[in-house]
Amino acid sequence: MRTYRTRLASTWSALALASLAAVAACERRATPPSGGAPAGPAKEAPPAAPAASAPAAAAPAEVEFLEEITGGADKSEALPLIVAIHGLGDRPESFAGLLSGADVKARLVVPRGLAPYGDGYSWFPLQQALASDAVGQGILRAAAALAATIERISAERPTRGKAIVTGFSQGGALTFALALHHPRVVGAAFPVSGWVPPAVLSGASAADPAAPALVALHGDADRRVPLDPTRDALAALAGRGVKARLERYPGVGHTVSGDMRRDLLQLIRGAAAEMR
Repeated sequence: MRTYRTRLASTWSALALASLAAVAACERRATPPSGGAPAGPAKEAPPAAPAASAPAAAAPAEVEFLEEITGGADKSEALPLIVAIHGLGDRPESFAGLLSGADVKARLVVPRGLAPYGDGYSWFPLQQALASDAVGQGILRAAAALAATIERISAERPTRGKAIVTGFSQGGALTFALALHHPRVVGAAFPVSGWVPPAVLSGASAADPAAPALVALHGDADRRVPLDPTRDALAALAGRGVKARLERYPGVGHTVSGDMRRDLLQLIRGAAAEMR
């Protein structure tokens, strides 16, 4: 059962925040068939000129999301909340396919990126290096907006436990940021092909007893978001006492492979079973 929600008109749900600039590259993940492996690798569109992006001083936008009940559950039940964050240039309608066939009774929420890009959306500007301070600050701003949205959804829907958060690429970076900076709303975090810029890593304090479990899934042949910096960031987090580990996928590039999806679903099932 898939629906769109809003605070005012019962078809969309959103939280007001400032619009971010659009981006200089595009990453797309092909939608998997229901219950199956992804249909194909991440697709990248030709880079767009910065002038094609949203105006820098745009009016306030909203974080909108698609909502779906999975596993044959009833929407009136108190359900685990799964938040799946799409990558650059993707959209909720396609990214929901990653988890929509899951055999987990849950409320699946797929937020929509903050700035239009092509036929999809982006979450933060990527016109500079992944590790730049500008990118890190964009991630933190978007993560704060998503945390407020998750908090509101949890309060307005019958929800069991904290949110289980996952995301691909830009969504993976946001998953890291949510786990490290907003543990009050996140119970488990599973970033896929994500990264942790210094601005995000440096602001993360030592392990909090309430901090979520964090398992990162990453292909070792990923050229767009290389594995090594993410591996080093996870080692630094583990050194601070954060419960974090890396699952490495040999020969996998910047995509969600069948094995990654299988393991991600298993992680989500386990986390959902623990939500009380």
